[in-house]
Amino acid sequence: MHSEITNLYPIPSWVHESVIYQIFPDRFAIGKGKTVKDKAELYTKRGGRIVEWNVPPKRKDKAEHVKDFYGGDLWGIAEKLDYLKDLGVNVIYTNPIFLSPTNHKYDAINYMKIDPQFGGEKAFKYYIKKAKSENFRLILDGVFNHLSSENPWFKKAIKGDKRHVSKFAIYGDGHRAWYGHKSLPEWHLEEVEVMNYILSVVEHYLRQGIDGWRLDVGFDLGYVNNALIAKTAKSISIEKYVVTETWNYPSNWHMVDGIMNYHFRNSVIAYLKGEFDNLAEALQGAYNDTPNIHGCWNMLDSHDTERLATVIPDKDLRKLAIVLQFTYPGVPVVYYGTEIGIEGGGDPECRATMRWNEEDWDKDLREFYKKLIKIRKSETALKIGTFEVLNKEPLVFYRRTPHVLDGMIVAINKGEKKAVTVSVPDGRLLAGTCFTDLVTGEEFWITAGVMTIDIPAKGFRLLRVTNKTRDGYNMYKRIY
Repeated sequence: MHSEITNLYPIPSWVHESVIYQIFPDRFAIGKGKTVKDKAELYTKRGGRIVEWNVPPKRKDKAEHVKDFYGGDLWGIAEKLDYLKDLGVNVIYTNPIFLSPTNHKYDAINYMKIDPQFGGEKAFKYYIKKAKSENFRLILDGVFNHLSSENPWFKKAIKGDKRHVSKFAIYGDGHRAWYGHKSLPEWHLEEVEVMNYILSVVEHYLRQGIDGWRLDVGFDLGYVNNALIAKTAKSISIEKYVVTETWNYPSNWHMVDGIMNYHFRNSVIAYLKGEFDNLAEALQGAYNDTPNIHGCWNMLDSHDTERLATVIPDKDLRKLAIVLQFTYPGVPVVYYGTEIGIEGGGDPECRATMRWNEEDWDKDLREFYKKLIKIRKSETALKIGTFEVLNKEPLVFYRRTPHVLDGMIVAINKGEKKAVTVSVPDGRLLAGTCFTDLVTGEEFWITAGVMTIDIPAKGFRLLRVTNKTRDGYNMYKRIY
């Protein structure tokens, strides 16, 4: 049972059908047949350094690595849509694209200007048009808690301009900045002009055709500002999607459509590394406490974490993490390159360039992703089903659906081969009902609500209810 708290707005219908692909624009692809050298002036005239595509990013003193540019742009993303279609994803989330002095763009100078390093307005409009023609949904990154110290309003405020001082928290010896980073002054969000400006940014890009916003450091924005942004998005269309970044337990964020579920990520990874024994309780508890869980993002890595292949080098165990990502309630989010096995430590190593030479791909892993994406997009249970733990170790859970014949049971076994018997508390499941493994085709049968499942070592089962009719007899003819 979910808590009594309910969502302020219905989750957009398309979100249940979605698999999201996250792109760090500077590192994904350079469009129009260019190299970073061809675009060098775009970076060097603004104090940046260009880096060849295949050179791994490395941390530098005083965060100087934020001035290293590889040349990726919106033209490049638009040219790679066929790759994304082949993979099976249908939503693209890009890290910030607005005018900014850094490669990560989490410090906007002007929210109303697409950075020329990414191709500017022309590239942005082309990207939207081409992506929409290929039926992709698009999510932008909204960094509304802080901005760049190069922003014109802030530069005037710091000099004492009375028209702008109230937009920031300015003291005698400085200003309030995100985590004390002076180059990232925080907005004074309670100031009416500030919030009106931010909401105008939210509206502007939604009306240009994007489908939603990811809100950076949503916990810093607080409940009220998350709600105001969601209100603005929903006033344009209830089908606009707002997800906020939090690094805490996922409950209490019902004013938006969902959160980036780092609690899911950290729980799953700790479990597979043998550091956490209570995954079943953690996942069940979060499900029970989070009424908008179906709108939350199931992530295993991102631009802010070590890459999955680095954290879990054992590919069999890594595949179990991916299975959980695609079968736990929520929206799977694939960080660019994770599907081909790209490795990387913490920021900036996790922001390496995409590999476009197929000889460098883990093709088995990519095919595994394709299979799971296809299953996720075709199964009702994985889109809207409940989450009910049937067995803690190995982990077995039930995704109950409105129609019993859409239901699924998922089993995850990180240890040796094991047979486990579970009680499935659904009185609609008739004795002699078959469950078919969607990957292997093997069949398992339930009698009196009890079923025995054998699970391979470091393996899994994706079991779907199957109605086996015989000689025209359908035992589910009057059961739903």
